[in-house]
Amino acid sequence: MNIDRFEDLLAESGLDGIVASSLENVSYLSGARIVTQRLIPDRLALLLWPGQGDPAIVLCKGEDAACRDDCEIEDMRTYKEFVTSPVDLLADTVAEKGLAGARLGVETHSLPAAFMGRLRERLPRAELVDCGGLMDRTRMIKTQEEIDALAAAARATDASIRRAFETARAGDTEKEVADRIAAGVTSAGADVMNFMFLGTGTRSFEWHARPGAARLETGHVVHTDVGGSFTGYWSDVARTAFVGKPSPRQRSMYDRLYQVHAETIEAVRPGLRAGDLYSLCEAAYERAGLPFWMAHIGHGLGLGLHEHPMLKPTTEETLAPGMVLCIEPAHYDPDTAGYHVEDLAVVTDDGVEALTDYENASEPQVIE
Repeated sequence: MNIDRFEDLLAESGLDGIVASSLENVSYLSGARIVTQRLIPDRLALLLWPGQGDPAIVLCKGEDAACRDDCEIEDMRTYKEFVTSPVDLLADTVAEKGLAGARLGVETHSLPAAFMGRLRERLPRAELVDCGGLMDRTRMIKTQEEIDALAAAARATDASIRRAFETARAGDTEKEVADRIAAGVTSAGADVMNFMFLGTGTRSFEWHARPGAARLETGHVVHTDVGGSFTGYWSDVARTAFVGKPSPRQRSMYDRLYQVHAETIEAVRPGLRAGDLYSLCEAAYERAGLPFWMAHIGHGLGLGLHEHPMLKPTTEETLAPGMVLCIEPAHYDPDTAGYHVEDLAVVTDDGVEALTDYENASEPQVIE
């Protein structure tokens, strides 16, 4: 956790404290990952962080045992599911800490409306405002520990894709190849697969294709996009391969897209507006003779998949050291195939450092 950055932003916000309710931000502030926040959304975990004083975490009884080993919050309070309301326990905690009439930030995008309504009822004197932006700005600058975790996750995922393509053969099903990738990712340390997309032939341009019974055939393009969770930190890597030697048209499409990809990564530098990186990528598409249609060309990565900054034209945020970015240009050859590469990079003090071996992707893998 980047505690100094968080506390500075909290002080600047004019808030007297915040209430975190999302899996990502409760994990970030507490050090513990409570997966039932996503699996059972009504089983709330809530973290109160006052501007002054000690934080407290509200958990369902039973979750505290798993949470205790990693949780850095000493003040842990539990409620009995279906008996005690987690929001009531939170409101009591807020009042105990002298914040019943305070200006509190709440993650309005992640706290269900019914719970938000109950919180307003219990804290009628408090001013409850959204604090999602504050947490987004906090988490978009990673610590070195976070950068190392994300780099390890990305490299493990990249290597798993590469090994699976090396052992794949024409005639294999999408599901068989995808299962080998997933096995590689989990054996490399992922707690869970967050997503596994893989499509061949005309399904290669279904960006979120669910791998199925379709078989890899000579002449096909294969596209995969893979993400695992490594103790909370995400990987997100995309690769394109060919079944058999690519045709001149296929190789031309891939080479031109890869050139766009490399130019975009190499253009990353501190002080550059995120929206301007999008424009630089768009210009690279034009030079490569490829149509440009993308709503964004990448995103931040961390405890969440699409973190700030989003690399889209309207993003005013300037790139800064410690931002970890997925760069992911793609190309759709109508009714034929989809091409997509995605790599991870971190903004440094004087430029960019690739965290995955994007140069290795300059030569696409061929499945025989």
